[in-house]
Amino acid sequence: MKLYDQHCHSSLSFDSEANPWDYLKHGMDTFVLTDHLDLANPVTGQDDIPDFDQYQTWQKEIYEQTGVKMLLGVEVGYAPGQAERLAEVLAPYDFDVKLLSCHHNLREDYMEPESPDTPQARMDAYVAQLYEAVTTFEGAQVLTHFDYGFRIHPEVGSSLLEAHYRDQFVAIFEAMIARELAFELNSKSILKYDKKALYEWAIPLYQDLGGELFSLGSDCHVAEEWMSGFAEMGALLERFGVREVALFEQGQVNLVSVS
Repeated sequence: MKLYDQHCHSSLSFDSEANPWDYLKHGMDTFVLTDHLDLANPVTGQDDIPDFDQYQTWQKEIYEQTGVKMLLGVEVGYAPGQAERLAEVLAPYDFDVKLLSCHHNLREDYMEPESPDTPQARMDAYVAQLYEAVTTFEGAQVLTHFDYGFRIHPEVGSSLLEAHYRDQFVAIFEAMIARELAFELNSKSILKYDKKALYEWAIPLYQDLGGELFSLGSDCHVAEEWMSGFAEMGALLERFGVREVALFEQGQVNLVSVS
């Protein structure tokens, strides 16, 4: 099995217009789309639920016409108290991979620059929400962009995480390991938002606790960015002795080389 991008969006996400057929230009044998499922999304003022029936139509058409296998994925955006309803939305479908993330707190997205709360209060709430997500939502395979709630705070570096959030992330990573969730390296975080230092802090902490599963995702919203940053992220993992990353099909893990 060859490495492919495990965090990709299409026009079924509220913030993307990518055509799934455009991804095929990269010449892969297998690919996956992981569009946003965000209930009570404050960005749009509605429940954003991908049309999973449309996915299944695309799967059939793409395979019949090209022989390329398109896997069924989703990025589950967890907000406080939503575990049960999210499970109900997902239940009718057999997903290959579910990414778990925290984008908003029901009132505002964590990337929203204007907030009545202080940056410290927002970051505290985000970290607490991450812990709630990994301990209450069942059935995910990957925790994505752990740094999402820190992206818009340029002052945040590894020293702040070590000083203020180490204990919380120990608990988050222990819960991930117990549930066999992979830790995602997100190229948008590392390259666009310059949060590489946070990953350099988090990776060895996760490993020291026994974490072994890693996933790579570009978080692309246009097909041209598929697998962007993979060379840099692979090199970062190799610095910490990681030679393989996890890909998921029918919820089962397959380990493939990072290079």
